[in-house]
Order: sequence, then C-alpha cells, then structure tokens
Amino acid sequence: MSALRSVPVTHSEPGRRARWFLWIFSIAMIVVAGSAFFMKLIEFTATATREGTGALASFLIPVLNYLLVAAGFFCLFFWAYFKGHFRDIEAPKYRMLELEREYERAAREDGA
Repeated sequence: MSALRSVPVTHSEPGRRARWFLWIFSIAMIVVAGSAFFMKLIEFTATATREGTGALASFLIPVLNYLLVAAGFFCLFFWAYFKGHFRDIEAPKYRMLELEREYERAAREDGA
C-alpha cells in the first residue's frame, strides 16, 4: 500500500499572457499547416492537369477523401470548442487524482 499524504489539490486558470501565447501559437500552426496543405493541393492539381484526364481521375478520389476527412475533423473540433470542452483542460487530471484518493480510502476502509 502506498503512503500518500492527503494534500489538497488546487489549480489556477492560465494567465492572460499564457492565453495570448496559446492563441498566437495556435494561429501560427494553423497558418503553417494550412499553407502546406494548400501548396500540396496546388501540386496535385498541377500534376493532374499536366498528365491528362487519366491522372486527374486518379488524383481526384484521394484528394476528395482527404478533404472530406479534414472537413470532418474541423467540424468535430469546432463542435467540441463551442460545447466548452477546451475551457478547463486541467480539471480532469485533478478529478482523476481526487478519485484515486477516494478509491484508496475506500480500499483502506474495506481492508481494515
């Protein structure tokens, strides 16, 4: 049995500076990833149009599948964001620690 002391768990909201950094960093990563995706899409289109209609047909299905999957992930992300799933991302870890303490307390009471 582990000898864990009962220490109150507290957490604080991130500061204004941390939130600004997170927003700027997130936007920068989206711009970088989006520009790479856009350049790859242009490359696919250029190759498909230069090689003829057979190449266009062979490129069309994978590119459309990729776009549909990406659109699905964007929809899922926005749904989670607007439902508030990213507002307090620290709370689940503290709740897990509280549950662990409760389970250990219950196990000690059952064993004693």
